[in-house]
Formats: sequence, structure tokens, C-alpha cells
Amino acid sequence: MKQELKRLFVKEQTGSKQMIEIIKWAATNNYDAIVFSLGKKLKENNEFIKLAKKYELVIEAGGHDFPLFVPKRLFFFQREIFRMEHGKRKVSPHFCPTNPETTKLITESAHFLFSRMIPAVTQPRVFHLLPDHGQENTWCACPACRAFSCAEQYIMAVNSAADILARLDPFAKLSYYNFDQETEEDEALRPKIIPRDNMFRLST
Repeated sequence: MKQELKRLFVKEQTGSKQMIEIIKWAATNNYDAIVFSLGKKLKENNEFIKLAKKYELVIEAGGHDFPLFVPKRLFFFQREIFRMEHGKRKVSPHFCPTNPETTKLITESAHFLFSRMIPAVTQPRVFHLLPDHGQENTWCACPACRAFSCAEQYIMAVNSAADILARLDPFAKLSYYNFDQETEEDEALRPKIIPRDNMFRLST
């Protein structure tokens, strides 16, 4: 399966009636794949999955789903896992990727979320884990994270999820945001953290 498909990402909050219309719209507007949020509890026989298959759409999962991995409700109990800005922890967006507790939480959440969606995703399976929409360059500034760029912090987080996906399905792929699109003229800003082998850059 080619990775550079024309994809339509469906938000977690999308209602049932709207979901049906979106799938039909994608099918009639030359989209190759529909990407359901990892927050959707979709099984292989779900009506939305059946409809997407009827229209011969590739089914993928993921999107701007980091809040599912590190829920904001944990801020009052584990502030240290959230990002720092001007010396203070912030509930959003994103988190502190150098904290071992954050890594542990991401891996646990990844196992749960990927496992739940794997039966519904078209094989070879493709997942996506993108930064909060419009907040690509808003990451942690704690003493440990300051050594890494926003792009590097992001890749560190996706790598943690990619490790879990590789265990669940060795043939599955996980996309990541292409920071090079934003920094192609500044070599110093490009991430030096190496993505896992089961990851690929999303071109759009």
C-alpha cells in the first residue's frame, strides 16, 4: 500500500450523522483513505467501518490525538508530566517528553488505543500521531527538555508509541509530522532524534 494517500482525518468529537456524511463526501471527492481518531471505539463490524469499506476507502486511525495519551485531567495529580513554560507547568498543549513517567503513560496509552483500533484498520495498517493542531512548536521548556528542539521532543514522544505499535503489529506504520516543511532553510532546527524504523513522514 502506498503511504502518500489522499487522507481525510475525522475528529474524535464527530457525531454519528455527521460521520456518515463525511464518509460519503470523502468517497465522492477522490479521497483514498479515511482516518478515524484513536478516541473512536470502532470495531471491525461497526457501521462506519462497513460504510467506508463499501466505498473502497482505506481505513486508518489516529490524528491529533496526543490528549488521549496524556489526558489533561492528570494535571492536578501529576503536573510534572506536563510541559513547562517560563518556569510553570501548563496543562496544554503537549507535555514533558523527557520525564520517564510521561514515557510510561504514553506506552500504556498506546497499547490500549492501538489494540482497540487494530481490528478495524486496513492491512497493512497505518496509524498517525500528529502534534496538537496549530501547536507544532509549543513544547516543554523544563531544564531537561531545553536541550531538545520542539521537533526532537515530538519525535521522542512518537518513538515511544511506535515501539508499542511494532510489538502489536510488526508490519504496521506510524506517521509523524514533517517538521522539515517548516525548517527546510534552517538545518540547525531539524530534528536530530532518529525516528523508529516503523515510522514515516507525513507530507501534508
